[in-house]
Amino acid sequence: MKRLNRWLVGLVWIGTSAMHAQGLLDELNAVTEAPTLPVRATFKDTRIVNVQSNETPAEGVLHFVIAHRFGTLSSGAYDLWGLDNAQMRMAFDYGITDGLAVGVARNTYQKTYEANVKARLLRQKTGPEAFPLSVTWYSVAMANGSRVAPEETPYPFTRRLSYVHQAVVARKMSERWSLALVPSFVHRNFVQESGEAHDLALLGVGGRCKLAPRFSVNGEYHHFLTQSFGDAFSPSLSLGVDIETGGHVFQLHITNARGMFERSFLAEPAGSWANGDLYFGFNLSRVFTVKS
Repeated sequence: MKRLNRWLVGLVWIGTSAMHAQGLLDELNAVTEAPTLPVRATFKDTRIVNVQSNETPAEGVLHFVIAHRFGTLSSGAYDLWGLDNAQMRMAFDYGITDGLAVGVARNTYQKTYEANVKARLLRQKTGPEAFPLSVTWYSVAMANGSRVAPEETPYPFTRRLSYVHQAVVARKMSERWSLALVPSFVHRNFVQESGEAHDLALLGVGGRCKLAPRFSVNGEYHHFLTQSFGDAFSPSLSLGVDIETGGHVFQLHITNARGMFERSFLAEPAGSWANGDLYFGFNLSRVFTVKS
């Protein structure tokens, strides 16, 4: 009888060990077979401050942005530190697919119209087939809609046009930190001064530090690679915060760029931080699902 009990105990122990070993194998297989997933929310919105981020509207989603840029903070109390002098930009971007979007916009500054396309070429991923970076392409055409003064000679529509092409190379370093490098090429059909270049190349860097689930600090800087300007101009430097409130994203920022479209804040920055040529502004974005 004792011998039989020993046999039974041995069989139970062997069966338990086999089940435990199988459980370990299942866990190892589950880890090995973890799915490859795209990294999301590298930045909170489609722009870091002024410049594009790697984010695009999802398929069937209309992304609506109202942006304001006020006068210089150095204008003093009489102009309420620039709040009396506001410029506005209104933009619509639509996601044709999850990686392709088109958009239009209108700026009160220089009465400028925009038409753009944005395509996600590569996406950062985690898992067995991980990829370290996201790469997004952005192209925009802009037209100056200001009227010609009566004393000036009318000029053809083509002189009003300018174009910008950008590659946004971004990486979400951690849940808190994100970084982007943004090389840009600017072409202007018309320039104000004979010594100015029609074509400019710049390299921008932008970053995000997430301080709370719905709050982050953002910044960006753009450096001229092909031409330097006089003391009246400085490269574009912007700092701001992102605040998410449900379906809206508020972006509050301070920048030395007067305009809110690419040609303006890349090729025509207004002044330097050192001289107090700073503008307060904000972007307010909202998304609408047009097609489920």
